[in-house]
Amino acid sequence: MAEVAIKLSKDKLIEGLSTLSFKEIKDIMDSLIQKKLFRPPTAKRIYKEASEIVRRKKLPQEVAEEAVKWSRAKK
Repeated sequence: MAEVAIKLSKDKLIEGLSTLSFKEIKDIMDSLIQKKLFRPPTAKRIYKEASEIVRRKKLPQEVAEEAVKWSRAKK
């Protein structure tokens, strides 16, 4: 069976994805990861970005600690 590719603008793609359920979007993301078309961010990159946000917004240490506890609980 031949594969068909359809080009969509970013707006049309977002409009189409917004009609899907969370599970359907998760399945799409899982497929992209399996095909190595998308790579989730590494822990090192997440830490770097989070550190920059904390520094830039001058957040107190307690806020950062609470965010870390929350994210670990979501694993």
